[in-house]
Amino acid sequence: MARLFVWNCNLPRIPSAWRERVHDFGTYISGALFTLGWWFFIDGLVLARTTESPVHVGFEDWLPGILCTLGMIITNSIDLQLLRDSDGFGYASSSLAGKAKLTLFIGIALLAGGVAGSITILAIKYIVPEVEPQVLYIGFTNVIQTMSVLLASVILWFVHNSEHDNQYNFVLN
Repeated sequence: MARLFVWNCNLPRIPSAWRERVHDFGTYISGALFTLGWWFFIDGLVLARTTESPVHVGFEDWLPGILCTLGMIITNSIDLQLLRDSDGFGYASSSLAGKAKLTLFIGIALLAGGVAGSITILAIKYIVPEVEPQVLYIGFTNVIQTMSVLLASVILWFVHNSEHDNQYNFVLN
């Protein structure tokens, strides 16, 4: 029987000699993407502050990046094993698995809301008024930031939730 959910697919097995290197490399790539995203946003803020632009940068420009960062923290704090150990999606599943699913949903919703918010701000504040290209770059930095934080979160999720030979799980009863 075919599985309907994307999260239930099996990823290819990595040889055990490469697992630690892939884990470290994926963590470094994720950190670099996260840093690069925030660097682009701060670059846009500096450009907005030093140039004469008709668009005022306010808290609404900061909010999508903050939401994506919170979503990344929440999403990557969930252990995939909690989701695998559950009996299903109904009321019969364990309480801990249900809480983990709800927390994962909130984290993914924050990530998606941050990306959607940055695209909305780009459209409303920068594209519709038809500002000049230098000011339009300020709007694109927000989208670059949220997309890179989203991609960093996905990479970190897959790297840290892959199976390891030396993985230790601590369970409090």
